[in-house]
Amino acid sequence: MRFDLRRLLGIPTAIALTAGATLALAAATDTPASSSPPVTHTVAASAESPDDFIRDVQTWTTTSAAGRDYKISVALPANYDENGDPYRVLYVTDANAEFGMAVETARLNAPGTMVVGIGYDDPGQGFAASGVRRTLDLTPTEITADVPTGGAPEFLDFLRSELVPQIESEFRADPADRALMGHSFGGLFATYALLHNDGLFHRFVIASPSIWWDDRTILDMEADYAETHDALDARVFLSVGELEETTSGFPMTSDMTSFAHTLAARAYDGLELGATVFDDETHLSVIGAAFSRGLRFIYAAPGTDIPGTSLPEQQDVAPQIVTQPSDAEIPEGATATFTAMATGTPEPTVIWQTQLPDAGDWVTIPDAAAPTLSIDAVPASASGTRYRAVFTNAVGESATEPATLTVTVAPEAPASPSAHDLTDDNRGPVTAPATVAQGAPFDLSLGTDLAGATVDVYLFSDPAHLGTLAASSAGIVQAIVPTDAALGAHRVAVYATDGALIGWAPVEVVAAPSGGATAPDDRLADTGADAGAIAPIALAASAAVLLGGGAALLARRRRSSVR
Repeated sequence: MRFDLRRLLGIPTAIALTAGATLALAAATDTPASSSPPVTHTVAASAESPDDFIRDVQTWTTTSAAGRDYKISVALPANYDENGDPYRVLYVTDANAEFGMAVETARLNAPGTMVVGIGYDDPGQGFAASGVRRTLDLTPTEITADVPTGGAPEFLDFLRSELVPQIESEFRADPADRALMGHSFGGLFATYALLHNDGLFHRFVIASPSIWWDDRTILDMEADYAETHDALDARVFLSVGELEETTSGFPMTSDMTSFAHTLAARAYDGLELGATVFDDETHLSVIGAAFSRGLRFIYAAPGTDIPGTSLPEQQDVAPQIVTQPSDAEIPEGATATFTAMATGTPEPTVIWQTQLPDAGDWVTIPDAAAPTLSIDAVPASASGTRYRAVFTNAVGESATEPATLTVTVAPEAPASPSAHDLTDDNRGPVTAPATVAQGAPFDLSLGTDLAGATVDVYLFSDPAHLGTLAASSAGIVQAIVPTDAALGAHRVAVYATDGALIGWAPVEVVAAPSGGATAPDDRLADTGADAGAIAPIALAASAAVLLGGGAALLARRRRSSVR
């Protein structure tokens, strides 16, 4: 069963509750990448201030070939400068939040380990300070979200081609003993790196991995890997907190447990696997315990038994709805589709049920036993019907919220107008001139009640459609008589856009005047002035032209008589 949590990515859940919440939290803390100077090592302490509590740490910034900026810190083991031995190296993601914990945990539980923290030169502390950048680097696939995603392939290439070679050229790092440790999205990335490793890392601490990411795409990657590989040469420790299942909003505990059992069942050559579920721990409270036990497991001497690292029993978990079906609105005769998903152990089965618009009992739909329900050729009578999915396994049952189906019906096309409709009883408010000329415009009065209305005008008896017209503020529309309209008695009918007859009026079509009908474009252009006001002005102007012309003629005659 696929697991779709894309819709949850925009929910501003506190990061303390879920790994995925950094998507929303980080969007507000994005800092544009800045150009970095050539790599220079900087000792944390200065002559004017006391040493930092975390001693022997060197920090610098660098820019990858892909143009991403990173802040790198290297914590050297005790006595590093006193001998020439190479040291095993532990690479840690999310250094902004977890580098200090990783360093001191390693120094206490795995002495002799060089720790390399990979983070970002952003202001602030913890996950919030690096939310946008970590979301890009640590997620293996791109999804639709408010922040960049899917940059894990490029991040892994940065480690392989740039950072690891730099560490091994500038420090006494053992190339035969590299480990990767990550929590949450960092655990997801560590899982991705495990499946795309090619000998880069030899040990992995994978804490609370966000397996849910992008429909659990990491599980598909593992299945693809298993089809072409018999070996997975690495020592791997998986862990999660017991309370993450109920407090994070994601099935973190059951996902990790199921994944651990899948890896164990593959029986990969070279895989040494340890796993645990920490009692009474949440997504954040479990970090210290996960790092401590994880380092002790991956660095244990051969044959050493580390208590609490044996494969945990696969938990039975009642179905938990992760995708609710959405309301659907479709046109009559189309296909309605509803989708719901749930997690659980054992994997739950699903049935779909329906409830009629007037309520009543929920009725199971025959043969509807898949996460997606499709209903073909939906009739208009189904509008208002509700649907829900019910998931069941050996532990329990869970039903989704109901989704409502709305069926829209296209309005019926108006029937063709008929002369039989035009009776004395339905003359209505329409009035027209007694005579109209072929090819000439004429006004139809509909009354002020229809001011601004859109109507269809027909000339009977053919009928001939004279147009879909908008009435003026006085309730008048202007139509044009066809030039080929038959001479004689006709009727002009006006219909509403839904086909209802508004009224009609008799007219007589006469021949166009000699010289042709006066088309609307031949009339005076509308200047916005009242016609009654224009007439005197035009008359005065004409008189002025005539008088001026006469005066000019008289003047010419007088001049011609002078010799």
